[in-house]
Amino acid sequence: MRVARFSRFVPVSMVLLWMTMAAGLVQATDANPPLQADEQAFLSRAMNDNASQVAMAKLALAKSSNPRVIELANTIIQQRSALSARMAQLLPGSDQQAAPTPSGQAMLEHMQALNGEAFDRTFASAAVRSHCRMISAYEAMKLNASNPALKDFAHDAIPALRGNLTVAMMVLRSSGWTTRHQEALASADAHAGSKAPVFWEPISLVAAPW
Repeated sequence: MRVARFSRFVPVSMVLLWMTMAAGLVQATDANPPLQADEQAFLSRAMNDNASQVAMAKLALAKSSNPRVIELANTIIQQRSALSARMAQLLPGSDQQAAPTPSGQAMLEHMQALNGEAFDRTFASAAVRSHCRMISAYEAMKLNASNPALKDFAHDAIPALRGNLTVAMMVLRSSGWTTRHQEALASADAHAGSKAPVFWEPISLVAAPW
């Protein structure tokens, strides 16, 4: 009886609208399924890497007087903070748990003791290494993620990360870099056009298998 009275007073057009909205909600849910465990792990690790890079960049702003290094640091802070904001939408709460990785913390402590060109080159080298690994991870997510929102996010992030990598390599090329840095740049250049899915392994910048 309640259903009969309800349908008598509610216009058919409104009932059809509710049904359409409900169907659209179901389709949207199906189109954007929950994140898989590996996708959540990617976002958590990417967020922690962002925290590491932002901390190093802030240290660079405090210690460096090189305009190129300052530009790189500001770019990293802006870009990685924007990425973290988008990741927090995909994985709520991840921004509150983000912290520098153990390797990132070790690098920060190492950089604290450096000054001048030694600091600048170390900072730029760390940025090159991080961005090479990040680009590979994002490319793999763009290809393999089952969540459309994560796919779109990875696709949008890659050009900016490549831009940061280019700036970091320009810093290393600017002046006085050694054969060690030459080898690092050669590896980064080779990787810049690669789409090999390299994930987070603690590899040397010089011996990186890119």
